[in-house]
Amino acid sequence: MKGIVLLLLIWVFAFGTPQPKNTPSMFDASIMQIEEEKYLGNKVANITFTAEDGKIQKLYDFIKAKPTALILAYYTCDAACPLIVKSAIEATKNIGKEANLLVLSFDKEDKLEDIRKFKAQLGVLNPKWTFGIMSEEDIKKLTQSLGYKFFYSRQDRVFVHPNVVIFIAPDGKIVRYLYGISPKERDLRIALAEAETFRITKNTIVDVAYMVCYRYDPNTGKYGLNPAIIFAFGGLMLGSLTLLHAVVKRKKEVLK
Repeated sequence: MKGIVLLLLIWVFAFGTPQPKNTPSMFDASIMQIEEEKYLGNKVANITFTAEDGKIQKLYDFIKAKPTALILAYYTCDAACPLIVKSAIEATKNIGKEANLLVLSFDKEDKLEDIRKFKAQLGVLNPKWTFGIMSEEDIKKLTQSLGYKFFYSRQDRVFVHPNVVIFIAPDGKIVRYLYGISPKERDLRIALAEAETFRITKNTIVDVAYMVCYRYDPNTGKYGLNPAIIFAFGGLMLGSLTLLHAVVKRKKEVLK
């Protein structure tokens, strides 16, 4: 089993576009893990990024008054990064304008034209998402404030990094890490509602219902059905079947 997992990891990271980098060549699987207990509740660094349209923005000005879903990626990647971004774009088609959706590159060599090429590679568009690049200094500040570690493997010719969507509250606090390359609409809605600190709006009533029904599992980085709901549903079904059995039995007795 461990051999299969290792082969899958190698496959995911083996197809990046070769680029000259100044970082050391090695593979350290520990970088895939974020020490959440150290960062949840902390404020993210207020860095500056350049959006695709060339506009320079402060992160706190961008996230102001709305919950934010942030994906860190690099635009010359042709392996995991396009997969997670494409999945997130498709999963947020039905999510309204009450959230900020942001992709920022952690590759200091990425340029604005790389964003356009990356988006063309995805084959899907969603104007709700903003794409941007950062300076080397701002990359360092942002990733350190998020506990997000990465390195460039010369042997594999790719960046090795976590595949995660990070959720930030309107006040800049980190509220959730959601792992995997195929985030689902349900999970995104739940995490965005959490990031909104349970402030009810016209589009979050369903989200709150989802939060009640589903519980975040930090061991898997995903949401699963709340055990209390499962037991409640099981009890309801058992009660219904018992009642149905009693009704059927009573009818048989009457017919006799």
